[in-house]
Amino acid sequence: MEILKMLSAPLIGAVIGYFTNYIAVKMLFFPRHEVRVFGKVLPFTPGAIPKGKPRLAKAVGNVVGNNLLTKDDIKAKLLGGEIEHRVTEVITAELKNKLKDEICKLTHCEEDVYEGGKVKLSEMLSRQIVDEISASQLPEIVVEKANESIKEKIGSSMISKLISEERIHSLTAPLVGKIRGMIDREGMGCVQPVIESKLTDGGDKTGLELLELVKVDEKRLAEMIGKVYRKTVDKYVDKLFEKLNLAAMVENKINDMPIDEMERLVITVMNKELSMIVNLGALIGFVLGLFNLIIK
Repeated sequence: MEILKMLSAPLIGAVIGYFTNYIAVKMLFFPRHEVRVFGKVLPFTPGAIPKGKPRLAKAVGNVVGNNLLTKDDIKAKLLGGEIEHRVTEVITAELKNKLKDEICKLTHCEEDVYEGGKVKLSEMLSRQIVDEISASQLPEIVVEKANESIKEKIGSSMISKLISEERIHSLTAPLVGKIRGMIDREGMGCVQPVIESKLTDGGDKTGLELLELVKVDEKRLAEMIGKVYRKTVDKYVDKLFEKLNLAAMVENKINDMPIDEMERLVITVMNKELSMIVNLGALIGFVLGLFNLIIK
């Protein structure tokens, strides 16, 4: 009985410390809305997480927009590797098949009828290349590589819990239509100067000779398309990042996240640490109770 009396103070201190810290942890999330009494907002309402949600959303948005996905990351994945080779190869094959019949018709024209051979060929090639790029999987590939870049950089950090794979896809999915729309609207202005420059390299060749050259020289056609591809990626990735405020998109997505979902995410990430805080409260309460007993 005497021992029980001796331990009562430390045990009571442990219980008080445990529940004090438990309540403090819960106050991170509750109440979820401000509480007013006589028109005055009570202190600590809403909880720290609901109150700081806009700041958290802005901070995560800035991290994603400025660090996790940059135009240099996308360019590095799209240029100079397997992706560039694959896209160029597919477009070259499709373009060669589509141009074959038309080039054959043009090469049977009389030279005096076909005075504008270079101009005609430039326009035809440019239009076909733009159409093929637009119809290709390039926009989807850009988005796929953007997703990969984000997932690689966030890894298993806390941000990966706030921005799930589904949220990443919901952020980047609209890019497919934006990229394809930009190619359709502005593709000719980007492609045709490259084609004209390449045809000018043909020197004094006549229109028919240039047509014949393109018809038989698949390697030259592939080089031309490769240059167009690189210029297209370089130009449109820059323009896309100018128009797309990724930081704001992420910020809006997190602000739209229900607070109970955010609570689950924070607890999932920090469950161990939060439990340690609660248990530490019990330990401190026990030690203080024991210390008080010793003093007496």
